[in-house]
Amino acid sequence: MNQIKLDLLKIKKFINTFEKGKVRLIDNIGNVYSKNNNFFFKLIASRILDDSPLRTIFVDWLMKAESIFPNSSIYLLNRLYENLFKLDNSIDNKRVENRKVTKNHLYNSLKLFVSDDTIELFKAIHEISGPDSLINLDVTSNDKILIQKEIYTSFNVDVNQELSSILFSNTQKSKRDIIFVAIDGFLERDTDLQHLYIESQQNNNKLIVILCRGTNSVCIQNIKRSILYTKTPVLIYECPFINEDPMKFDDICKSLNVEAVKIEDGNPVIVQIKNKFKKIENIILKQDAIQYEIENELSNHLMEELNKLILDSKSEYLKYLEIRKKRFSSKKVNILIPKDKKSLLVDLKTIFFVYNSILKFGIITDNEVHYPRQLIEISEQFSKSLLSQMQKISFVIKEKENIKNDKRSEKR
Repeated sequence: MNQIKLDLLKIKKFINTFEKGKVRLIDNIGNVYSKNNNFFFKLIASRILDDSPLRTIFVDWLMKAESIFPNSSIYLLNRLYENLFKLDNSIDNKRVENRKVTKNHLYNSLKLFVSDDTIELFKAIHEISGPDSLINLDVTSNDKILIQKEIYTSFNVDVNQELSSILFSNTQKSKRDIIFVAIDGFLERDTDLQHLYIESQQNNNKLIVILCRGTNSVCIQNIKRSILYTKTPVLIYECPFINEDPMKFDDICKSLNVEAVKIEDGNPVIVQIKNKFKKIENIILKQDAIQYEIENELSNHLMEELNKLILDSKSEYLKYLEIRKKRFSSKKVNILIPKDKKSLLVDLKTIFFVYNSILKFGIITDNEVHYPRQLIEISEQFSKSLLSQMQKISFVIKEKENIKNDKRSEKR
């Protein structure tokens, strides 16, 4: 316990220096990282724990905490210090939980993690992206920060490899106007595509794209033979039913606003295909994905449906519903950070994580400071567990064999 106290006194002194903004982290290309961020790396770089026999335990627990909530190690160590030295903690005595977070609450909390300049950039990004957006952070060779809003949503589905060379022999993706049909079942016969061939030939051999659960080798060979003679291009994307993503096929149909051919309906497939195919413009095709624009009105309607499901669903389904929600959202924002400002990239990743955590779990307010509720709970749980483990540590001192032999010789 004396060793723990000694280490924590050193750490607490470092924390006080860090909180005053006197500790800087600079990488090998000169980036200076935010004074409010990267506490864990600054602590390790300070080497104040290098001589401690408990260093490995401290580092393992801090890394685990950081993997759950960025920059949580400083709060974990503060709680450990308070628990060990029996200090009164105002967060325990006066804290107020609040799940309804205002913008002022949010920005007050974000200041615990990043600089004011980063928060201002976050505000600008948020105004452009709006709610329910997919944010993609990356570096660029440009010298300015770029914020690009895309309107395409993407579904990962694989093209049948025997037909992929029709479009992907010399390119990775292609933007096309297509004739599209979705078949909720296996495509058994190429003759069922007769009306699609006719429609394609009447429109300058426009590309036919079929989404189905799968097909067979005979059907594929017949389609290839037909392509050879008619010059009508056909691509088949296969979307089999899988437990991990059972609604992918339906989500594609909903977002494209198409009605799927149902094999079990009883009506001939060839007739259903004639009645249910759709011409779609400006769709991006890849070997492993299709991308396209969702109409705003349709996107909002689908998002409302999913939001209702999220409110009514059990916790084990929430993660999958969030995945579906992202697929329906037509908002994707690419934020490109110059290479010489990588520190900003780290801060933005932190700020988006904290923002999402606060919206999901709420905040804890103490003396007008707003802490993310998830951060406080993790710090308390980890500090108690870490202290309990350290209190169980025992030392075994072993004498080296040669020292024992020397002592025996002296006695003789």
